[in-house]
Amino acid sequence: MTTTTPNISKELFVEILQDKDLVQPDDLLIFQTLYSLDKQEASATDLARIIGWSDKNGVVGKIVGLGKRILKKHDIKQTEREDGTRKLWDFFFTGYYKGTFFIYQLKPELKEALEECGLTENIKPISIQNSYLFVWNPNKWSQWTDPNNEPYIEKNIEELKNTGKVTLMWSCRSHKSIRPGDRAFLARVGSTPRGIFASGKVVSEPFLSQHWSGEDKDVPRVLIEFDTLLNPEKEPILTVDNLDKGNLSKQTWTPQSSGISIRPEVADELEEEWFEFLRTQNIRYSPFSETTDTTITYIEGSATQVTQTRYERNIYARRECLKHYGYSCSVCDFSFEKFYGSLGYKFINVHHLTQVATIKQEYKVNPIQDLRPVCPNCHSMLHKQNPPLTIDELKDIIKNG
Repeated sequence: MTTTTPNISKELFVEILQDKDLVQPDDLLIFQTLYSLDKQEASATDLARIIGWSDKNGVVGKIVGLGKRILKKHDIKQTEREDGTRKLWDFFFTGYYKGTFFIYQLKPELKEALEECGLTENIKPISIQNSYLFVWNPNKWSQWTDPNNEPYIEKNIEELKNTGKVTLMWSCRSHKSIRPGDRAFLARVGSTPRGIFASGKVVSEPFLSQHWSGEDKDVPRVLIEFDTLLNPEKEPILTVDNLDKGNLSKQTWTPQSSGISIRPEVADELEEEWFEFLRTQNIRYSPFSETTDTTITYIEGSATQVTQTRYERNIYARRECLKHYGYSCSVCDFSFEKFYGSLGYKFINVHHLTQVATIKQEYKVNPIQDLRPVCPNCHSMLHKQNPPLTIDELKDIIKNG
């Protein structure tokens, strides 16, 4: 027989949080980390990875330990399972399963108590993004490059070149844990050259679709929006030989299944290696050309069309630029975080110093020399004329305006 879920008031949570004999620094770190995340929820595995602990057992152990200490001091009813064991995590969280992962979600009363105790003032929002490795075996699915059929990969590359993105459906073994927004890499396996030849992001929840062979069975898939796609038959790719070093050697790059998780300690090194590979290759489609997502709006009371273009760049290039220059505007020095608090944390545009139309196919981006952080207003003003203003020219306009 089970009891009802413990209902702890905000006032009692405030008392508990202020009791240093009960709540230890690591306990607060778990709560504050959850507070910083979208929807204030995460699995114990994700929490451990963000905090920097070796595995989820540290998170689970801290939660259970705190629950036991609270029970010794406060008379709070617990939830008991059918086998008589007690749930201690639901003092603090609601929870649900997402695939094989159990997700902790911060209770509203605890969230309010953290805020009232001043424990959230300097917390910056964090976005969880995992990376996954998908595979293509031309020995099993040759239609993509078979010269006797329509060369679909070339059509996909052409679409990417013309529109800045191409969205494809791919089977995914990790369908129980993958999320929209996760990073995706695509590797060729089965025949040489073997290695990574595409990258992008997951843009759908997993769904069931018919097996590629036409067999009467469904397999889990996701939609991937690719930002880079090379033809392994015509262009160099990042081969497995280049991935056999450092942390990269800890990952299997030619797995039997598609859509497997890339180890967190490997993902950053992979981004860097992929960036450096693309940067040094004279490929016919430059993944560093700005891809456009154009939104058309109308000014009230006028039929004038206003086109706003949003530019997205290589993840590694953007990150390296911002690591070097920070998140204040290079023109007006505006900081979204200083003005808006945590809402503006790490919000900024990245401006390319060289006009996109003049970039040739062999152009190679250097994140420090070629990119600068700018606020959206200054970014728009830089591109108000053709060719764009330089950053110094816009600074002079502001100074003399």
